[in-house]
Parts: sequence; structure tokens; C-alpha cells
Amino acid sequence: MSKLKLPDDDNLILTVHYYSPFDFTHQGADWADARVRKLSGIAWEGTDAQMAALRKDLDAAAKWAKDNKRPVYLGEFGSYEKAPMASRATWTRAVVREAEKRGFSWAYWEFGSGFGAYDREKKEWRQPLLKALVAAEEK
Repeated sequence: MSKLKLPDDDNLILTVHYYSPFDFTHQGADWADARVRKLSGIAWEGTDAQMAALRKDLDAAAKWAKDNKRPVYLGEFGSYEKAPMASRATWTRAVVREAEKRGFSWAYWEFGSGFGAYDREKKEWRQPLLKALVAAEEK
């Protein structure tokens, strides 16, 4: 982002995607590189170190936005279905909470496939993800 220069147009905003740590968010994804495809069981528990890394990343976007007088849209974030569901919910809740603390609007990736918060076959929400998204302020 440090090299990003937008035209002088107040209608433009910064949009970013967030998938960190990638080994967690994409573990087991068949389209990822061979190393990541083989990963499984990687947890994300919201430890102090994990939260510090998340905050550092979002703070960088917030600083750019402040310096450039632009709002931020976190246009894509999520974790793939091969990650443990409890960790997916913990990570999602943390990303939403931290994004909202910085005034970012956001959109989860995606509705009902490998990252999805909705199970199309069962025709029901994946409750841990739904709760993480719509009740992010709760622990």
C-alpha cells in the first residue's frame, strides 16, 4: 500500500483483501501451492501474538487511509473449510471486530462454498461463522 497512489477523486476508496496467516486461511485448498495443499489442522486461537499480527496488518491499512483521507473497504476475507471450525470462527470474529474498530466496512468471502458461512446442501447457516460475523462484538 505504501506505493499506492489514487487519482484525486473523492469517490475512490481503498479496498483490501485479508487472508493472513495464509497457512491457516488456505490450508488444504486444492488450488493453493503444493505446500499449502498438504496442510491441515492448523488452529488460530487469538493468542496475543496472533492478535498483534492481525492488528499490525489492519493498522497499516488504517494509517494509509488516514494519510490519504480515504475510507477502507475490507472487501474480502475468510478461511477455507479445511481449517478447524472453532478456529475459523475465532479468526473471523477477530477480523470483523478489529476492522470495525478502525471504521472499515467489510464483506466476508463467500456465501456458500469452501469459505462460506452458509451450507447449501443442508440449507442452513454454519452457526459459528454466522455468529462470528453478525455478533462480532461478543466473545
